[in-house]
Amino acid sequence: KRSMVGYMKNLREHLALPPGGFEEATLSCQTQDRVYIKKRAGFVKLCLQHGYSIVPVYCFGERQTYWNLQGFWNFRLKQLNGMGIPAVVPWGSVGMLAKRKNVRMLIVAGEPIRCPKLESPTKLDVERWHKTYMAALVKMFDEFKVDAYGEVAGKTAKLELW
Repeated sequence: KRSMVGYMKNLREHLALPPGGFEEATLSCQTQDRVYIKKRAGFVKLCLQHGYSIVPVYCFGERQTYWNLQGFWNFRLKQLNGMGIPAVVPWGSVGMLAKRKNVRMLIVAGEPIRCPKLESPTKLDVERWHKTYMAALVKMFDEFKVDAYGEVAGKTAKLELW
């Protein structure tokens, strides 16, 4: 991550660091929007060190592309994922070959969160801006959930932050 930031900084290009990975895939559920973000603040620290803006982005509908085994969270998130074993059990219309479903997706990007440049951000600095990011992500989700899921499903949709 750090070498990529330095490389991109020299090119003066935009940099995207999408949070997610094993944990987010493990938590995926067709009926609930979930983001594994509470323990992911490293990207915030990098943005503070370099004065980058953070843009919240969310993909509505992604959770409906396949079914994933639910439960056993401690074992799956800490034990398996901790050993580098993806604890995802996708199930599609043809069994384990999670056949692609035709699902409407809506990808939205929120307003940039302009971070100050702090060469040595404190833990409190990182926590403050991480909370700002999470609040912006939830606000953006709430703003677009009816557009994404329709009037009925959108009204009750909530974004779970793990």
